[in-house]
Amino acid sequence: MIWFLTDLTRLNAERRAIEALAAEADWLSGLHWSFDQGRLVLRFTITVGDRQYELLMTYPHFFPSTPPSVAPVDSEQRISSHQYGAGGDLCLEYRPDNWEPRFTGADIIGSTHRLVSTENPAEGEPQRVRSAHSLTRGQEMRSTRGRFLVTADLRDFAATMPEGIPIPCEMRLFFPRKSGVAVIEKLKLPDGSEWKPQGIPRLGSAYRGIMVRNAPADLASITGDEGEAAALNLRNLCAEQMQPSLTAYLDREFLIATDGVDFCLWWQLSADKDDFTRFGTLDIDDDQPRLPASHDALTNKKVAVIGCGSVGSKIATSLARSGVSAFLLVDDDVLIRKNLVRNDLDWRAMGEHKGDGLAARIRMVNRAAAVTVKRFRLGGQEAAGSAASLLSEIGGCDLIVDATADPRAFNLLSSVASGSKKPMVWCEVFAGGIGGLVARHRPEIDHPPQTMRAISRSWFRDQGVPWDGANEIDYGGNDSAGAPLVADDGDVSVIAAHGVRMAVDLLIGGESFPQSMYVVALKKGWMFEQPFEVYPIEGIEPFVADASATASDDDKTDAAQFIVDLFQKPDDASPPAQQD
Repeated sequence: MIWFLTDLTRLNAERRAIEALAAEADWLSGLHWSFDQGRLVLRFTITVGDRQYELLMTYPHFFPSTPPSVAPVDSEQRISSHQYGAGGDLCLEYRPDNWEPRFTGADIIGSTHRLVSTENPAEGEPQRVRSAHSLTRGQEMRSTRGRFLVTADLRDFAATMPEGIPIPCEMRLFFPRKSGVAVIEKLKLPDGSEWKPQGIPRLGSAYRGIMVRNAPADLASITGDEGEAAALNLRNLCAEQMQPSLTAYLDREFLIATDGVDFCLWWQLSADKDDFTRFGTLDIDDDQPRLPASHDALTNKKVAVIGCGSVGSKIATSLARSGVSAFLLVDDDVLIRKNLVRNDLDWRAMGEHKGDGLAARIRMVNRAAAVTVKRFRLGGQEAAGSAASLLSEIGGCDLIVDATADPRAFNLLSSVASGSKKPMVWCEVFAGGIGGLVARHRPEIDHPPQTMRAISRSWFRDQGVPWDGANEIDYGGNDSAGAPLVADDGDVSVIAAHGVRMAVDLLIGGESFPQSMYVVALKKGWMFEQPFEVYPIEGIEPFVADASATASDDDKTDAAQFIVDLFQKPDDASPPAQQD
């Protein structure tokens, strides 16, 4: 839509308002209208004392919903500190964040005059214009290709460094997409010890460097307009002081200068050319909590995730983000191309065992996480001894997550959860992505998982709406014709996310879920009237421990005597002879 062709009333109002301003303001002249790439443009001149500013005001395609922009005619000119680089737009009182359609181009021109006349007045001292427009961290870093990552513990360390004593450091440099990122791997302290930042993975390539603390005035010279020369002088001074000296490697070397608060990093690409590149500083830690205080308890929990496919990979990654720091991952499968439509892994794990790929992903999310991987098919053709050992290890975890969609694995895990008295969570995604089920088992509160599964099946039958998708409704298996059941990443993600919430609630001892099994609708159909309906499976008889499982005194006596006799039997005892 071309606004000045469809809204002629607004066009005329704009012209008249600007002409009226020019008639009464002796500082505005040279009005000239034109087109530029389908946009309406006004060239004008603002005069302040003996200085003239040649400017262009460009109306956007979506005016008056968005404001016009003003920039110097000279694409290299810098006329204000409130300008997005040389030749860039001015940051005025009327901006996208506070613009209203009732404002006009005349308001924009008036704001431009107030800015330049305040910063460069005809008489008196220039004045600073307070900025009302704050840039986000991302906006500030847009023009910075190199980024130096500063962690909270690096700030704490820098505050204790003595001035003027250079410290050798090892850096890691990696290139995510369109930027180069540098981070300290370790510092070699004068007493021979090493300092390392916490939670930083080993990415990219290793380089040498120097870190030194300077007085604030010295740091200001390194970050100023002549910073490259000052950085080179500081680097050479530091290299001579260090033992051994750094003259043996002058290329591709980092220099980090700090005053204990601020940082500046230069990268020397070539000593022959004195070629230095400055990196922007990016703080990657802050004091703002991102998780509830209750999640602190998760750092001491270990979760067993059986099945590292689409559901399991999403649950495990999300639990790592939530604070869980110990995992046991069980899966025998490998990642192939077709898995990419749902699995939380990507091409970097292609051809790898899913458990190993998921372990690497967890460590990239939570560097403190300890992850054990078992390439094992629970309920499959595996050595009986290995299976028993694995089930015992699963029983030692604080939570069991079944993401296999395999009835044989579910039965084994049900037995482990009941026997070890450990909570268990499982999810089912229904064929066609129509919905799913999320369930939990709490020891000595809920029925055993196998019983709960039977109750859910009975509940489905009681709804009186036949399931026409397949004989079984579990995602992950096959339908009656043997074809894999279908659900997309969004379907799986929703059900997995509900499973994560239930898992976290169990681990922190919460009571967010009145029922232990919920059916979640994702589409209208079958028994669901609307998407996102939730059906708690209610009316379950309260769990009561089986009194018959408690041995009587006579049973205990007989069993104890039998075991004692076994231990007392000679090792070479032969079985009794068979009678003819």
